[in-house]
Amino acid sequence: MPTAELELKVVTPDGEVWAGQATSVVIPGLDGYFGVWRGHAPLVAGMDIGAVLIKTPEEHVVKFIAVTGGFVEVNQRGVTVLAENAEMAEDIDVIRADKALERARERLSKHFSDIDVERAQVALTKALNRKRVAERAKEKRTSIV
Repeated sequence: MPTAELELKVVTPDGEVWAGQATSVVIPGLDGYFGVWRGHAPLVAGMDIGAVLIKTPEEHVVKFIAVTGGFVEVNQRGVTVLAENAEMAEDIDVIRADKALERARERLSKHFSDIDVERAQVALTKALNRKRVAERAKEKRTSIV
């Protein structure tokens, strides 16, 4: 029996990152991750820094996209992820992510008055997310959960 599909688009201000059919999507909402399948109730929700997980009908692995917040809209036509930034896991430069992680940790370890602590914490969270998403994609997961 064929699996029910939904149309998914992941877009940023710079353009489309991914579009296609998905059997399920897991999204990092502001209150935690939530799953969307065909027939999901319509909603608009805020999105946090995290990973969008996509299960496609033609592949037996989960696709990962690192996102840095934004919004998601679910309607009868499908799902649109409007992300501030989004990067496919296979496109993540892990060396660059490691350097960003090191810089953020260094900034947070210094106790100077000119350091914007909140900005440094966000940079640390983004760098950790990119690194984790790249590592999780290497696992070649076949299930979203």
